Amino acid sequence: MRHLFRLCLLLFICLPAMAQKSANELHYTSSQRQLITVYKGTIFVNGNKAFIFHEDIINYPSRRNKLVENGSSVFLFLEVNGSPKKNRMYVFKIDHSLADSVLNTISSDVKDYDRDGDLEFGGSDITQTYPAADSMYYVPSKFYEIKKGKITFDEELTTTTDKKVNGIYLENPYDGNGNLKVIPKSKKRN
Repeated sequence: MRHLFRLCLLLFICLPAMAQKSANELHYTSSQRQLITVYKGTIFVNGNKAFIFHEDIINYPSRRNKLVENGSSVFLFLEVNGSPKKNRMYVFKIDHSLADSVLNTISSDVKDYDRDGDLEFGGSDITQTYPAADSMYYVPSKFYEIKKGKITFDEELTTTTDKKVNGIYLENPYDGNGNLKVIPKSKKRN
């Protein structure tokens, strides 16, 4: 009887430590009972390999890694180590045992930025400073919205954000050589 009590006590103490997930893996369960695991650069859905990264660039401890459900759609958000400036976020649509890569954007929180009832995410990358004191590079942003089970470009939030940051909105922020356009600093609101 004593041995049984000690064994139960030992299991009670050790099981929570053994049940903690590893620092390089993520586990999610959708309301559709899809079991999604991200481990060593591979996404598994219901035990099947659904997507494999060329190298394991996933930022596992990030609080931005999450599963978002909208309508009957399930989206997996994974923050990955990106450029030296900002991390990136990969978005996957989980459908049955498949993980379809939908989007690659600036890493940000997934929340209702413009208070329209829909979740948004995205942002702008950091640009280098322009050498002239009276000018600056245009800093374009790009926001997306989750609405009716789909991810779409959120033009209204993008336009509002660009006007706030740059003082103007440019639909095409790049010149003929693929470089960001230069705008006068006087147009930027302080």
